[in-house]
Amino acid sequence: MKILLTKKFKIAFSVFGAAIISVLPLEQVSAAILVEPIVTTRNENIIKTRNPRKLGSELQPGQVVEYGVPDNANNLLNATGKDMGSFVFDLKTLTYSNPNSTPAFNNELVQWGDVDGDGKIGFSNTDGLTDIFKNVVVKDNLITFSGGVIPDGTVFFNQFVTQPNLKPGGGIIPPTAPPPADQDGPIRVSAYYTAIPEPNSILGLLVFGCLGLASMLKHTEKQCKNTNAHLHNKC
Repeated sequence: MKILLTKKFKIAFSVFGAAIISVLPLEQVSAAILVEPIVTTRNENIIKTRNPRKLGSELQPGQVVEYGVPDNANNLLNATGKDMGSFVFDLKTLTYSNPNSTPAFNNELVQWGDVDGDGKIGFSNTDGLTDIFKNVVVKDNLITFSGGVIPDGTVFFNQFVTQPNLKPGGGIIPPTAPPPADQDGPIRVSAYYTAIPEPNSILGLLVFGCLGLASMLKHTEKQCKNTNAHLHNKC
């Protein structure tokens, strides 16, 4: 027997079905919080509003600095006296909880990821911002930028973005207290850079290595002569 549904009955059935679905408990789907850094040429829009933050000679290669992201990103001036050859960022916050955010976060996984949707991690898709480093490698909690150089005296831009946006005052995370209070975001990262040796340093290492090799060969030759003399006398 074929049952015919009138238009009114179809509408009533749809409304009834929607009502049932609305009262059923839905399993909460929790996605990981994604963090993406970029290292690019200077941001011209920001440099019009404030001066770059200076990274002075006190910041040595390999020296680890820890801070919170995402924050109010600024241009950075390499005033270390060294050419920067790579950056390594270590994700320290691996889970995140915040009952005061909207919505609340409860032990959510945090990881490096593609936030800007370009299919890559660590590369910019913003007009006017050119990536400095060609190679970006993600391994567990570490992300390494290499294959480029930031010469001493150069202004560059380093920004961290997250998905969802965890920047304080961004609508999800409550705003921080005004400066001089800490303006960092809630995700902690540590960072350090490596320096490209200067030509004089490389030459010095080569000379030192050659002198060391010559000394070792001379010592070996002397040992051989002594050994041969000893064998000759014994015979």
